[in-house]
Formats: sequence, C-alpha cells, structure tokens
Amino acid sequence: MKNKWMNREEFRTHCRSHSVDPLLRLLLTSDGTLIQHLESLLLGPIGITVEAQREVSIDTEPAASMGVPAGEKGIERTVWLTSRAPSKASASGAEIGESVSPGKGERKIFAVSLFPLSKLKPDLSQEILLGLKPIGRILEMQRLPTRRDQLEISQLALPEVAEGFGLPRNELLWARRYRLNISDQVLGVLSEVFSPSLSSF
Repeated sequence: MKNKWMNREEFRTHCRSHSVDPLLRLLLTSDGTLIQHLESLLLGPIGITVEAQREVSIDTEPAASMGVPAGEKGIERTVWLTSRAPSKASASGAEIGESVSPGKGERKIFAVSLFPLSKLKPDLSQEILLGLKPIGRILEMQRLPTRRDQLEISQLALPEVAEGFGLPRNELLWARRYRLNISDQVLGVLSEVFSPSLSSF
C-alpha cells in the first residue's frame, strides 16, 4: 500500500487488514484543528520551526485543485511542528494554546502548505509571512470557519523527512494531504507527515 493515496474509507479498509496505530488513525482522519489535538495529546504548547518560505509559481495540478490559473503566484511554506516536555507552562512562560518556537523541541509534524496570493486577505497573508505561528493557530486566533476536503492518506518513503525526525532514512512515514477551505472558498493545499512518536503511548 506504500505510495498509494487513499481517501478516508479506503484508509479504514486498509486498516482492517493492516496494523496502523489507533492514535495515528485518529490524527490522520481528523477534520479538526491539528494543533489542538497535539496540545491535548502532549499537554504542552506546540511550536513552529520554519524551514523554508518562498514565493512560487503554482504548478498545474495544485492550481486546478485550488481553482486558480497555473503559474499564479503563491506562498509555499515548509515547517516542523514541535513539542516540549508536558508542563502547564514552558520555560518561557508560554501556556497551552500559545504558539512558541521551542528550539530543541521534539519534532512531531513536517508540513508543507501552499496558498495562492490572490486568496489571502492582507492580515492573513501578513501572519503567514511572519512565520511565527502554525497555520491552524493563525486561523483559530482570527476565528475563521475552516473545513478540510479532498483528504488523502498514504505511507511514504521520505528519506530527508525521516532523517529530520531522527529516524533511519528508509523509515516509512504516514502522511495526509487536503484542501483547506474558509467559508466554502478554497484557501490552499496542505500536506502533513506524522512522526511515529505520535503512536499510542
């Protein structure tokens, strides 16, 4: 099943005959805010480390998915979501619900997001470009109604990401991709790769 993208029902069918950790199943299929799920699970603030952020020309496939012309300008952002040891507050005084940049925090999620510039309002664009908060936290703080669709799940060979998680380069990783909508308008597309450390503990 490696490298085959599955919708929710196909993934559930796959899980009936293959062992996939229950917690990972829940995170992969969830339609809620990933940041809130991670904070509830890990009992600590979730930080962000921006690995790359750049303006790009959107390729044909993602452009069609988002309903914009191929070649339109967009913001592509690559980040790690990290956690610290569970505590009510971090050493810097950041509590759960507050995004921090934990530096040596443990990497939990590798995420790539792509947003057409034409779809972003100025305040949202500014927050994304600052690179201080995860997308989910920005949308939550702005109280924007969000919905995810076209969710697909796969197990992928991503050597550099595996290495970033501190794993062997040949480790297979569970990932998902989806469209993010605000008020029934497509905002962008996101891909998220999950660390095996998020398995039940």
